[in-house]
Amino acid sequence: MEKESVGVYKDERYGKYRELLYNYDKDGNFIKDVGYHGEPDRVILQQAWDLFNERIEDARKKVLEGKASPILYYMEKNLLNPMDLSMHAGISLWRVKFHLRPKYFKRLSEKTLNKYAEAFNIPIEQLTKVE
Repeated sequence: MEKESVGVYKDERYGKYRELLYNYDKDGNFIKDVGYHGEPDRVILQQAWDLFNERIEDARKKVLEGKASPILYYMEKNLLNPMDLSMHAGISLWRVKFHLRPKYFKRLSEKTLNKYAEAFNIPIEQLTKVE
């Protein structure tokens, strides 16, 4: 049975970055297919990752200057926003926003620090410092 083209570059000349696609064949059966990213896809993905890396670096600088708590850095590094972090850590949103300030972060209990560390999947010792 011959598969139909899915509109993604099938020729390796367009790039070596493969992508797993899910499709239907002519009989309506669900199949997996491999396509290749073209140059436009690669450029768009690279621009998105460059933006994320800029945000992470900005957060790191704010933490090192004492303008934000390490929670901001790890939140950006894990591509989370305050609402997502709130749900992952089991801490209310308004408390997460307060904890982004260094003044309030320094007062956190071991129990609260542990919740953040579990949400970021790091040890507590790493949470209190930024590389």
